[in-house]
Amino acid sequence: MKFIEGYDSINEAGELKTLPAGAYACKIIEVVDVPEKEYLDVYFDIAEGEFKGYFKVLQENTGKNYGRITRSYKTNALPFFKAFITAVEKSNPGYKWNWDEKTLNDKFCAVAFRDEEYLKDGEIKVNAKADEIRSLQALRNGEIKIKPLKKYEGEVPTSTQSAPVEIPDDDLPF
Repeated sequence: MKFIEGYDSINEAGELKTLPAGAYACKIIEVVDVPEKEYLDVYFDIAEGEFKGYFKVLQENTGKNYGRITRSYKTNALPFFKAFITAVEKSNPGYKWNWDEKTLNDKFCAVAFRDEEYLKDGEIKVNAKADEIRSLQALRNGEIKIKPLKKYEGEVPTSTQSAPVEIPDDDLPF
């Protein structure tokens, strides 16, 4: 194996709790416009409570940014896009949307997570996924309803070979 420079100064990955479904106060870290597909990638992290900084730790440990939700601005999705912008405006007094996605950076909002099933290594697993962006006021007032588990709808591979079970009849009591 090759020598890794600076290995001794690297912090060990700690045990990371699984994020439960629920609503969390979050800070928007970065917003990236994807104009050819007409959506914004919204990167965020949890800003307070037990899971504060959750996605930063995940990113440091895995290199993947899990604190992400997309907000489409295609014609058929505009009501949802407007709900997102309104939630950010309500959560940040004095902020007014100005059609520059960079102005969303460092703003606060609430993100609702729901549990979703997914297939990994032939098994169904469950993980909380960002589902909706709401205002901090809705979070504080207990107005955010968490959607029920989203079931995996794909095929689950099964083993086609199973060994036959042989039971010797000379040891049976009848």
